[in-house]
Amino acid sequence: SRLPQTVTARLPRREVRTCIETPARRVVLFACPVSPSFHSAMAVTAAAACVVGSRSGGVVPKMNARSVSRVSAPRASPPPRRSRVTTHATRVPSVNFVDVVDSEPGLLLSPFRDGMQKSLLFGVSHMTNNHEAAEHILATRPRSVVVETGLCKQHSAARGTVFNFDELFASIHIGGAEVEEALSFITRVAHQLRLEEQPLAGSPFWAHMKTQLPAEALVYAAAFAVDARLVFGDRPKETTYRRLVSTPTLAELDQTFATQSARNYRLLLPENDPAFAVPRVSGENDAFQRVCIEERDTILAHTIYEEACAEGIPGTVVAVVGSDHLNGVTLRWREMVESGGESRASASEIENLLTSPETTREHVGARLAIMQRLLGLRCTESLVADAFIALETDMNKLVGDEIIAFNATSEIYGAPRMLLAAAGEADQEAFDCAVGSAKNGDFSETLAPMRAVRPVNGGVGWSEDALVWLRQTSAVDLSCLREK
Repeated sequence: SRLPQTVTARLPRREVRTCIETPARRVVLFACPVSPSFHSAMAVTAAAACVVGSRSGGVVPKMNARSVSRVSAPRASPPPRRSRVTTHATRVPSVNFVDVVDSEPGLLLSPFRDGMQKSLLFGVSHMTNNHEAAEHILATRPRSVVVETGLCKQHSAARGTVFNFDELFASIHIGGAEVEEALSFITRVAHQLRLEEQPLAGSPFWAHMKTQLPAEALVYAAAFAVDARLVFGDRPKETTYRRLVSTPTLAELDQTFATQSARNYRLLLPENDPAFAVPRVSGENDAFQRVCIEERDTILAHTIYEEACAEGIPGTVVAVVGSDHLNGVTLRWREMVESGGESRASASEIENLLTSPETTREHVGARLAIMQRLLGLRCTESLVADAFIALETDMNKLVGDEIIAFNATSEIYGAPRMLLAAAGEADQEAFDCAVGSAKNGDFSETLAPMRAVRPVNGGVGWSEDALVWLRQTSAVDLSCLREK
């Protein structure tokens, strides 16, 4: 009765407006789009449930959560006052809703040593709200949940970091510890799940959460709700970015850029076009695949193995990784099973993969620029920004000629002419598909200045001549538009 008639939560970059009404109050939630790290989506708090619950400093009582959810549930009569969702014309939200398929959940990672526990592997997209893995965790109550993406900065600071719900909840909501909003929110959701009647399949609160949160956030909440150990299974992302800058040669980074450019041109074709098929990428000739995918596959498989072998804790292990890592982790595990564990990475090998090298000073400006453009071809804009936040110290160390090299190389590798030139050397068929309609000339020869600066051809990523040529050929003569 003390609550105002309207409670409004305003979040940045409004995309979707959800309005939920009850006889007692009206709650409006403005949801922002999901980022790769999903933390902005966590701001899409439990609509009426958690927004109102924050008034009392805790989680909404069960009766409130139910009353809100009942509003959006269909009723025969009278017509329901259902939640209204209005999509603004700015752009479509990046959350894709995925239904759970009726099949055996997860991929079984068979034990291959005495005392090992059974493990199940789930692959999720960071941009969807698939809830299959979370519901499996709630139903089976595993002892450990290994995740690729850390819940917060503290969780993802080191491989093997473990979060336990009881300790976190007491520290945050009783002790008053200041933590990231994502962590505080997930503990509140988990606490509410623990108060819900079992089984949760009939819980309106859980049904609402499944429409609001991305897959990994649901997994965190589910793990806390069943008192599972939440284990960060990957290495810190800063380590991965530094290894991508420093461990490949400049020519390898350049070749990886060319391979990705060609791949992107193929993906522009209709799916029924024979050239749409993208050649398989191998870490042997692709630095991104080796550093960002295959190395982390090995680390994730090793962490799952450690959890499966942990003694004194009964129960299974559930691992949740991004879909890009599903095949790699499965392959590593199959090799361990077939070899009886002999193929498992040694402690020294894992330590090497966890090492964050000092950024090499050799062509550092060009290295950072090519990596920036490579990530732009393969990843979302927010992930590129995230990478350069992690490498801010290295960027600030650039001086003199290094700054010139970074700016010039970034300009050249961000130009469509370099994308075409690099793609043509990596995949002639992709180049032909991209410029197939060009007539009366060999466009490949036109791009010679771009090919000349490529490190795979002996260049250093840029030259004054190439920069002048690019700017001149990119200029548009508008003199014909002047009034006579």
